[in-house]
Amino acid sequence: MTITEKLQDALAVLLAVYLVMLQTNLALALRSVVFGLIVLAALALVLRADARAEAALSPPARAVVLAFIAWSAWSAASIGWSARPIYSAGELKTDVIELAAGCGAMLLCVRRALTFRRFVATMLGGFAVLATAAIGMAYAQGGWNDKLIHHGIGTWSTHIVVIVPLIALVRAPPLAGFGRGSRATAAAVVLFGLALASARVSENRMVWPALIAALAVFAAAGAWRWPERWHEHRAIRLAAVVALAALMAAAFVDVASRKAESTLAPPPSIGRSVAEDPRLAIWSLVRERIAERPWVGHGYGKEIVGADLASRLGDPTLTHAHNAFASVWLQTGAAGLALFLGVLIAAGWRFAGYLWSPDDALSLAGAAGLAILAGMIVKNLPDDFFVRTNARYFWTTLALLLAFGERRLRELARAGVDIAIRGPARGGTTPGA
Repeated sequence: MTITEKLQDALAVLLAVYLVMLQTNLALALRSVVFGLIVLAALALVLRADARAEAALSPPARAVVLAFIAWSAWSAASIGWSARPIYSAGELKTDVIELAAGCGAMLLCVRRALTFRRFVATMLGGFAVLATAAIGMAYAQGGWNDKLIHHGIGTWSTHIVVIVPLIALVRAPPLAGFGRGSRATAAAVVLFGLALASARVSENRMVWPALIAALAVFAAAGAWRWPERWHEHRAIRLAAVVALAALMAAAFVDVASRKAESTLAPPPSIGRSVAEDPRLAIWSLVRERIAERPWVGHGYGKEIVGADLASRLGDPTLTHAHNAFASVWLQTGAAGLALFLGVLIAAGWRFAGYLWSPDDALSLAGAAGLAILAGMIVKNLPDDFFVRTNARYFWTTLALLLAFGERRLRELARAGVDIAIRGPARGGTTPGA
């Protein structure tokens, strides 16, 4: 094993530990130490020519990186006109610079399909432990203490949205997953059950529409990419998808009803809860603040005008836009919003390219990436979780799928397989997921 390979494997271990620790608020000091080691290992790899060559990206993947750099540069420039420059600088360090370092490290370390599978297994294993803890706490104590070992309801439920598409890879063929054996099937069923149960005890409403969106995208991608497999048991598969969607919709209605009962005077109702939701007042004020500086915004940071919002709404907890896209517009203006959308579009295009490829492993990575994107976008329509641990977990997970996809492209190129993607290419071998 070469020095570069040893460094790649060491970096992969550190990143796997880091991704597990992002899901919990335990051992924050240790997480910082691990992140420091990640940066050192990544720098050591960047200095090695063979590591840089092995991490070479295809043009669509480079477009994702360039779009992210452009958005980051504009966000950094906003310090120059920020209403709170020191605050913006601190938020940029946490949510842009450190996030970029983690994603860059991921692109450097995935050198084998085995590495990818170990990442997925470690992330899912950590999730299973924390989900079990959440469920156990909820039923043993009569309620879930969302901050005891988790970051909070919104953060944990957003982690669930990111993790669920990875569960679908458990029964993927060996390059992308662990095969279709009984153990893989049982593991996938248990993990999915834990995801649904922990989403339920979180009492979060938007987790259910987000999971429905992710499920719909993954199912549609699979039906389009592998039509033969879909038609083989079309009725059963369609019934399963509809049943899961109905179950999630019922969970949404149940949680929304409980929310209405806990916050409204009689007679409570979901319609009244929506009509009296404080987000409506927030969005009205956010529109006013956006109109003040529509092109460049007030400066980077989720709570850049938080004190004003809290003061005008009479609630110290209402300090941000409660919509990711309105939040970006408020912070960095229309230019920043366009660049942020550019990152999402570039990532979606790259994953769509993987889905269109004739290689099954690439296609599955593409389907998972698109499902995570869809779920995250829906989850952030009434809130903003593109920050802190959610942002790092989301983007680093996408970087993992991107690293695997690019590694697969390089592997096929070395084998002399022309995998250039010029348009949709359906078919291929049966995916098994």
